Amino acid sequence: MKYEFDKNDEVIESYDLWELDEKNQDYLKDLLKRTGFDKYMDVEDAFIPKEEEESLGIEDLFPNATITVLSVDGQPVANESKLIAPNFSKNIKPTEIKDFALYQRVKYNNAIEHISLSKLVEIDASINFFPLPDDEELLDLMENIEMYGILSPLLVIKSGDADEYIVVCGRSRLIALNHLFANTSEEKYSTAPCLILDPSTDSSLIQGIIISANLSYRKIPKDTQIKAVLLLDKILSNNKIYNKKMNITDKIAESAGISRTTANTIRGFKNLSPLALDLLYKNHITRSAARILSMIKEKETQDMIINKLGNQINDIPKLREMLAGPSKGVYDEDLKKSVPETWEKKIDRTMRMVPGTTRISLYVASGMVEDVLKAIIPLRGKAVLKYKAFKDGEINKYLKVVLDDNHVEQYLRKGFVNQDTIDLVRSGNYKDLIKFA
Repeated sequence: MKYEFDKNDEVIESYDLWELDEKNQDYLKDLLKRTGFDKYMDVEDAFIPKEEEESLGIEDLFPNATITVLSVDGQPVANESKLIAPNFSKNIKPTEIKDFALYQRVKYNNAIEHISLSKLVEIDASINFFPLPDDEELLDLMENIEMYGILSPLLVIKSGDADEYIVVCGRSRLIALNHLFANTSEEKYSTAPCLILDPSTDSSLIQGIIISANLSYRKIPKDTQIKAVLLLDKILSNNKIYNKKMNITDKIAESAGISRTTANTIRGFKNLSPLALDLLYKNHITRSAARILSMIKEKETQDMIINKLGNQINDIPKLREMLAGPSKGVYDEDLKKSVPETWEKKIDRTMRMVPGTTRISLYVASGMVEDVLKAIIPLRGKAVLKYKAFKDGEINKYLKVVLDDNHVEQYLRKGFVNQDTIDLVRSGNYKDLIKFA
């Protein structure tokens, strides 16, 4: 990947190396190997061959079984090849009735059954790790059910207990129905329309249904999004029928409602060590830092870098330096010659790095703004001389002042500051500033 970073060192754009033609890919691979990068990252994996882009329906994700598509009255649709979900209501947007199970080649009974709430249980939280609906979401869902009823049946599978059914898809609807029935005791809320999965349904298929159903419409925390995308990536990558022709990144981006760049970045996190992944989930490591760490081949090296950098783990320049690995030659003062750098010396040198610039914020009383700005102008003049910033705007690389335009306008109007002072403190012309040095 090639990255562009914003002023906070967050990735703003990335480019896939495998978008290059084969000749340029081979050239870059050879260059990385000759410079020693193959010791610290998997050069071949960095150039994943571009998968054939093909327009696939969601039904292609899980080809394990046959599908029976139902009409509104629960009867099989004659033309199964269309794989069209039943139209439960014209008042609902397509995304609201896009129940994932209806698009899959999964096997379930060919009729909608109304099952008592007392027989429906939630699936284990380790499988459906998505957050429960908040109060506002739950109230909205309850209101929709009161107005329209359950528009899309729950997808369930019989548990070991013959009298219970585990809810694979529709947990929020189940919670809403339980609340409605508890509050109203109305019989219409005592059961839920369900499609029953075949008991032999593969566990990876069940996990895929849950992930895709939640990613497609839920607002979820960042850590949950990462976990879900990584699991979906694993499921799709293990799909032997489609993994050679399916563009997995595009499919995940579509399912999760995220950009292709974000999907590709998160997919890269599967190369992180368990420690790095845990810190990412806990928001101790930023995504930018995690992406750089994931490019380091050895997980033991990732952990070593994390432990050595400590609370500086999100220092992007330091991580970039670590990514390069130990240098082939550094000058040894004792031996008076160039020697290969060890990781210990590399870390010591990296830890001594300091940020090239920093940001200082000043909060100034309105009556002192003019004095403070006048005091800053000579500092900018000294910076011009110190860094030989003799090109237009170059001074702002070394000492830049950012003012609140709305406040400045008011202060000018009230006479608290002078326009000449404002112009000088913002000037990028060294001739304006050097005379104040």
